[in-house]
Amino acid sequence: MEKDEAIIRNDEEIKPVRINGVQVGSTVYPTEEPVKDSENDEEPRLTDREVMEHTASIWQYNPIKDNGIEMHTEYHAKHTETDLGEIIAARARGKKHKHDGSNCDDWFETAVTDGCFIAVAADGAGSKNLSRIGARICCEGAVEYLKHRLAKLFRDEPDLRSALSADMSEPCFMDACGKIAPMVQNAAREAFDSVINHLKAIYNDSTYNEALGRKPTLGDFSSTYLAAIVIPLEIDGERQCFTVTAQIGDGCICAINTRADADSCLKLLGEADSGAFSGETDFLSEKTVDGNVIAGKTRISRGKSDIIMLMTDGVADDYFPAAPMAKRLYLDLCLNGILPMEGDASVAEQPEPIRFRSVTMSQRSVELQYAKQLINDKDGENAIDMLWEKRASLKCHSLEAYGISLGEMPQERLLTWLDNYNERGSFDDRTLVIINLKMKE
Repeated sequence: MEKDEAIIRNDEEIKPVRINGVQVGSTVYPTEEPVKDSENDEEPRLTDREVMEHTASIWQYNPIKDNGIEMHTEYHAKHTETDLGEIIAARARGKKHKHDGSNCDDWFETAVTDGCFIAVAADGAGSKNLSRIGARICCEGAVEYLKHRLAKLFRDEPDLRSALSADMSEPCFMDACGKIAPMVQNAAREAFDSVINHLKAIYNDSTYNEALGRKPTLGDFSSTYLAAIVIPLEIDGERQCFTVTAQIGDGCICAINTRADADSCLKLLGEADSGAFSGETDFLSEKTVDGNVIAGKTRISRGKSDIIMLMTDGVADDYFPAAPMAKRLYLDLCLNGILPMEGDASVAEQPEPIRFRSVTMSQRSVELQYAKQLINDKDGENAIDMLWEKRASLKCHSLEAYGISLGEMPQERLLTWLDNYNERGSFDDRTLVIINLKMKE
């Protein structure tokens, strides 16, 4: 699925329905809890699963309403594989956007050049009219810049990979870092400049002016920005990777060493920014791409991590806090066949995968397995870590053990999972980019 899939379009409005005495339509969204009939009713005590089954029955699927302004497709998925690893990426329209027939605001772009993996993801500000376009433009601009600049750098510096593999105290290593880190920072500036150029191109376009009722502004294109360059290395006969990341706004970038113990397997490679008020986030802007500011948002790492993930807040919030919940995310990806998993799947063991009502174009519900079903509550705050240490014995709970597949290709499986997994209070667009490196035994 290298290209976006086409979607069905129509102008059908949401037909209001009443559930538990609550009218649900295009501007009314599911509540977290069932509504009580009167104040005398006892407070309902429901499990998380019961609450999710309740809300899943209320969300409605509606096609995107075309207002003539650069519609996004329903979803997009992409897979790129080399001898050094693969990139599996997908985005899916969130339940709130499906409910009111509006566009997905997320975007991602990926590329591979000279043995380097490039990924950029962005989430358009939901309150901004053209933010989805800003997300797309900034991703395209940054990846195009990084792809060409990295290729040129490795042509001009044939010993660069050796320098990146040197002892980290050596001057040649520091010099190599000084050539790649600014490139990631400049890519953020290039992304912002691409948005400015797009604004100039459409500023007097009557289609945009009529749809907005005014001239477009730079703020209409506001989006977050998450970028990563991952360079596989061989050091003393062992595969490692050098990573440079930059993050503006919310979401998450993290790295996982799938062979390490729970206390050392996870590394966060970015920090979610917040705005001036609670619940706000920073966006790509003149201020955030300033040299000193973006330098402070850049992270450099070298180590044995074989999984690097970039995700918008639609996924990151479902696995918050990232430490330790990114470990649960990784296990979910393994249990649902998106990433490989060691162990025996010849005999399936309880608990069985869960099926919730689907809020998708096909309306086909999908069985998924959840790592949190396997957690022992008695382990308390160490429950995720305890499950991580047992990961080699978990394949008997996987979809494979139950004879279930989410698709033939990894990007299909990721997209199906993103579009169907249920988490309490989750209704945002979801984007996840996974860089899965092939490590030497």
